[in-house]
Parts: sequence; C-alpha cells; structure tokens
Amino acid sequence: MSKLEYHTLRENVVKEIRDKILSHELRPGMRIVEQNLSKELNVSRGPIREALRQLEQEGLVGYTRNVGCSVKEATIKDLYEIYLLRSTYEIIAVRLIGGEYAEEDLQRMENILRLMEKLDNYEEVVSCDHMLHRIIVERAGSERITKLWSDLDYGSIISSYIYGFDEADTVKRQYQIHRELVDALKTGNTETICDAVHRHYMNSVRHFLKQEGLPEDTFNLTGPFI
Repeated sequence: MSKLEYHTLRENVVKEIRDKILSHELRPGMRIVEQNLSKELNVSRGPIREALRQLEQEGLVGYTRNVGCSVKEATIKDLYEIYLLRSTYEIIAVRLIGGEYAEEDLQRMENILRLMEKLDNYEEVVSCDHMLHRIIVERAGSERITKLWSDLDYGSIISSYIYGFDEADTVKRQYQIHRELVDALKTGNTETICDAVHRHYMNSVRHFLKQEGLPEDTFNLTGPFI
C-alpha cells in the first residue's frame, strides 16, 4: 500500500471514529476497544491506532497507561487553549510581515467572505474559515509557523462537541466576525490587525462562556500577549 493510500485510509478512519464521538455513539468516559473498531470498520489495527493518536491530539480521546483509550469530555478550557495558541501563531505571522498583505491576499479573502455569506452548511463555512485564516498565516512564508498553526486546526471540532453548541447560530455569525477581521487586515496597521485577530478568537470563547453562564474572567481573554 502506498503512502498516499495509507494516508487516505487513516483519514477515513479518523472521520469514522470522530463522527461516532460527536454523535455521542461513543460517549464521554467510554473505553474505545481497538479490536471492536477494527472489525466494525474492516481495517487492521494499525490505522485505528494512528487515528486514535490524532484524536488524542484533537482532545477528543484520552489515553491512560494499562487501560487504553477512552472518549474525553471536551471543555471550554480545551477550546480556550487551542484558540489562544492558534491566534498567537497568526499574530506572529502578522508581525513578521509588518501587517502588509498584498492586494491579491485581500481579494482572495473577499471572495471567501462572499461565499461564506451565502452558505448555510456548517462544514462548508468551517472550510471557508480555514482558507481565510490560512492566508493570514502563509503570507509570513514560515513553514514551521504554518505547520504549528495547522496542527491546531481542530478548534471547530472541539467547539461542536461542547455542550450547548448551536450549529445554526454559529453559521449565522461567521460572515460578520470574519468581515470585521478582513477590514482590520485592510488597514495594514500591525497593532490593529493583531488586536483584531486576538479578539476574533477570544470572542468565540466569550460566546461559550456566556452560554454556560460562566464569567469572562474564567480565563485571561485580554491581549494580544506578544
């Protein structure tokens, strides 16, 4: 089996297990038995182990020595830490180029915004969100920063797993919050952009804190921190 084929198989297995977790077919605290999944999905245990490692990184699965993997309870704290790190990498990228984005970058963002405004499907909106933020990061030309940022590309997964998540409401809010971010990018002012990036991510955390009746000072939401 080629590397490409193996990667495709692993990703398919990740999606299958992730869907079981997000649909609560596999509930928080439930032990995940590799052998059972291997039989159900008709794959060897190798891709199952690889998938569970990725899901552990995403925060959906926890590993305990001598026990194995079990479904983890995703929390607002998980989301906060992911968004704090992700926003920091974007801010580093912005500072590296002094907030100067090419007209081509801004036009691509505008195209994404126009598409986002028309969409009503959560997964498609999330895809647009990822494309827009990737432009912010990749302009810095740092493969390591882009890689570290990409490794945290599961905040939307965590947010959809948190109790009280409203998919329709999330879709509805995406155009406006990204409109504000792109408008900040157009100023070319480094501090304005960094503030907007940090606020963009932390406002999502505030939204969940409000939903659960928790105070804003549960976490340090001020910034940027660099």
